[in-house]
Amino acid sequence: MQALVTLDDLRSISKAAQAMGVTQPAMSQLVAELEALLEVQLYLRHSRGVVPTTSAIELLPVARRILTATEEAATRIAFQQAQDGGLVRIAATVAGSGALLHTVLPQFSTDYPNVKVTIDRVVGQALDQAFSLDEFDLICCREREVVPTGWQFIECLPDALVTVAGRAHPLSSRTNLDIEELRDATWLSNQPVTIARHGFDKLLANRGWTDTKQVPIMSRIPLLTYRMLEAGHTLCLVPRSAMIPWLSTGALVELPVNMNMPLPAVGYYRKVNHAGSATRALARRLRSVSGDTPDQRGLLP
Repeated sequence: MQALVTLDDLRSISKAAQAMGVTQPAMSQLVAELEALLEVQLYLRHSRGVVPTTSAIELLPVARRILTATEEAATRIAFQQAQDGGLVRIAATVAGSGALLHTVLPQFSTDYPNVKVTIDRVVGQALDQAFSLDEFDLICCREREVVPTGWQFIECLPDALVTVAGRAHPLSSRTNLDIEELRDATWLSNQPVTIARHGFDKLLANRGWTDTKQVPIMSRIPLLTYRMLEAGHTLCLVPRSAMIPWLSTGALVELPVNMNMPLPAVGYYRKVNHAGSATRALARRLRSVSGDTPDQRGLLP
């Protein structure tokens, strides 16, 4: 059936053979065997290639439906085997990756060496699409206002906007800070249309800070944020979840000032009543992440 369809698409024995990864004689043999089975001629050969006969034209729609049905069946079988076996497909936002996967995956990979975990970073529209595609077993992100149909949210970690600095920053060694002491600091800018930018703009408006110094470099890549803060010249108002990989090691410091800016909890979405053993094992590890501070979460060495 595949030979029949491919030959109709390309109208060339040699091109069809190349597309299917077989030799030209093997391709000709496939067509000849099908013609012998059906006792009809399917293609007419000429110097520029082949053309389908009336019999082939009538058979082609059926052949395409057979191939489509076979591919769908193979996909379903492979998916079921993955669910019952050792594959977990994850979509993760910056918050989900920093707060959950960074903490759990190293030990999980040691404890479950035969489980394959694939991770795709999603943001914005890609996150919305992740819920409608049959491509992910777990989606690690913040709790959404509306729970997508067929998915259940499991809360793992509270989150908030916090002020973060590098270890070399003059304020990083302070044990107590008043929020007004941050007025003259130099701030790392946040990307527009993000919760961090919204929170920072709200901070400036509420405190009446009109002349705050800001570094005009904006990124949604946590590693770049870390590198900018590492030098010790700037502060950044950022979700704690995004900076956990560096807060947990002490490479960055959360300044002891109450910003009073809670965020929706970080956790994971799972499909209701639809998870294999590997997915359930990883979900249990994700649920084990809890607490309010890095050391309480067991993140520090």
